[in-house]
Amino acid sequence: MRYRRIFNLVVLFTILAVSLFSTKSLADEIHIPSWVKNNAEWWSEGQIGTNDFVNEIQYLIQYGIMKIPQTPLETGFSQQIPSWIKDSAGLCANGTITDGDFVKGIQYLIQKNMIQIKTEQVMVLSSSAFKNNETIPSEYTCNGTNVSPQFKITGVPPNTQSLALIVEDPDAPIGTVTHWIVWNIPPEKTQFNKGEKISYPQGITIFGKTGYGGPCPPSGTHRYFFKLYALDTILALVDGSSKEKLVKAMDGHIL
Repeated sequence: MRYRRIFNLVVLFTILAVSLFSTKSLADEIHIPSWVKNNAEWWSEGQIGTNDFVNEIQYLIQYGIMKIPQTPLETGFSQQIPSWIKDSAGLCANGTITDGDFVKGIQYLIQKNMIQIKTEQVMVLSSSAFKNNETIPSEYTCNGTNVSPQFKITGVPPNTQSLALIVEDPDAPIGTVTHWIVWNIPPEKTQFNKGEKISYPQGITIFGKTGYGGPCPPSGTHRYFFKLYALDTILALVDGSSKEKLVKAMDGHIL
């Protein structure tokens, strides 16, 4: 039954390829980065949310890694992504289907308005200290000097009134734990220097204090998510608040 399901998925993507492309597809030449495949697998397993995965797709489109055919969009849209897309994400991650096949499926969803991608601008948080899905150098952890890494911020949306940063570890034995939270960062802030002294409000972390607390897992390999939010307001939240209070304060204000 499992192999029949895989076969059906491959047939479906083959049909999509015929309907989307009359000549050699750009998607056939695409090699999806390993970190995107990892996220696709985590998404298929429910370890990350759909919104987080869609953000990765937005990144691919923004930087030309995935090309979208010039095809008119259908009217209306659905917020419910079919389960077979999640299945195919996992199949792409383990090599059962090709990168190009998976891209064609995403393209189909975009054309059908099942997911909506804003290609005009994507906010990006990047670092020269380490790349996405790479090991964080020890100087930024409790095994080293435990200083905050340098960051660069680009593509902040228009009308942003403030930015908020959450750094968390979803793989801790006790559940997701907080390593750093900062809010009311000015929208014109384009970078953070290594170990920069923060003058903006910060919240309490898993270490029981404010400020950056680097990776310090008791064992194994953990993932650390650095999440940047553009908000349409300046938060009336006191210094030393919890992540839960920050998330509640941001509700309805995330651009």
